[in-house]
Amino acid sequence: MNRFVIGLLVLLAGCGPSAKQTDKPETGTLDAVFKLPYQLSKPDENYTLPKELKEISGLTYYKDDQLLCVQDEEAVVYVFDTKKGNVVKDFGFGGYGDFEGIEYVNDEVYVLESNGTLFRFKPESTKIGRTKTDLPKKTEVEGLGYNPKTKRLLIAVKNGEGSSDKAVYSFDLLNRAVFKDMSLNDEQLKGAGIDPKTYKPSGIAVHPITGEWYILTSAGKRLLITSRQAKIIYSESLDPKAFRQPEGICFAPNGDLYIASEGDGKKGYILKFRYQK
Repeated sequence: MNRFVIGLLVLLAGCGPSAKQTDKPETGTLDAVFKLPYQLSKPDENYTLPKELKEISGLTYYKDDQLLCVQDEEAVVYVFDTKKGNVVKDFGFGGYGDFEGIEYVNDEVYVLESNGTLFRFKPESTKIGRTKTDLPKKTEVEGLGYNPKTKRLLIAVKNGEGSSDKAVYSFDLLNRAVFKDMSLNDEQLKGAGIDPKTYKPSGIAVHPITGEWYILTSAGKRLLITSRQAKIIYSESLDPKAFRQPEGICFAPNGDLYIASEGDGKKGYILKFRYQK
């Protein structure tokens, strides 16, 4: 896959040297020997969220027993304590927008808008950086992750046209540049038993131990696992009763998995799945 740099307006820093070329997607069926290290039918914990997070749209690991969460339309980050089972702190970052993802990296918070704009700030700071990534027109994004190996934020496309459809873009934290990192195609998805029309990512996270990419889809209620080279390793449909509207996904450093769902008329919640080595 040829790389390209998208025009970028950055209030944070200038662009640096370009990144290495990304490998072409690997085709084929699912990896028959892969065993999911989580039992998605039996969560180890179920955290009910307060009304402020009824429409939770993203979450990220913050520190021991704490997650950072955002919800649609409100520029507020909530600190959810898993031991206390409640929000213990919140801090705003200004204004309103369609916020769809959050990631905590190197003591800084990144929040993603559906149009691709990135907000960057330290917790509780009044200094807010804003980066307009200028993704292709009519591109809607709804997932933010981080790959520590490449030091890039990952931006998953929910709806796109042409080459942006089913793509994952990345924001290089060192060079302050945006790249098209990988893209799946209909042939791959069909080969893995997935209807391409239902592949609309709502969350993305990189496993801290194995490096695999976990992609969550709310529309199709599915968890998809790929390699960085776009090889589909695993796919599992999610029980709609257990995952009413899955919107956020993240990992603890030890591999424990968290998946957040909107309330869909009820309270939002987060499910925890312990890592089974």
